[in-house]
Amino acid sequence: MITVRDVIPFVEYEKIRMERIREISKYKERRRFELGKRLTLIFENRITVLHQIQEMVYLDRLIDEKEIQRVIDVYSTMLPCNGKIKATLFINAWNEDDLRQVFKELPKIYNAVYLKVGDKLINGIPEAGREQGEEFSTVQYLTFDLQGEKSTDIEIIVDHPNYKYRVKVPQDLAKELIDEAYSEC
Repeated sequence: MITVRDVIPFVEYEKIRMERIREISKYKERRRFELGKRLTLIFENRITVLHQIQEMVYLDRLIDEKEIQRVIDVYSTMLPCNGKIKATLFINAWNEDDLRQVFKELPKIYNAVYLKVGDKLINGIPEAGREQGEEFSTVQYLTFDLQGEKSTDIEIIVDHPNYKYRVKVPQDLAKELIDEAYSEC
């Protein structure tokens, strides 16, 4: 759980912001998976979500606790807990023409990302309200409901008619993901 007290006032944060950005970039390295040339997946946790909240408070220059709480409420949906792993999926496109090609070749790609946890194949559920029509968001938040599975044998699988990829999650990170998923919200 993240509270208003966890968020550094933006005036103070401004003084250490670049250092924090370097720290979080380094921290995210082991949680980031390049899934071929088109997709990047980052597993979220309290540290990564708090950083996003901190950045929003800084960029919007928020000082009112109610406004800060609203930001916390929005981003807290990305916290892993109650048996769910959370991740952010990025679709990589290099320019407008490339993006149009992505839209054409990879419709509904968000519905094609899975975690294989032990013997269980778990489909990532995209955040509600983000349509996947002809043109879709290049950033999507995914929830993987483990349904009680606690194996640390985890693979990321993309199984789309036009895009296939799979990679094993290192054991130490897999254990962290399971521990985070079974924490309380």
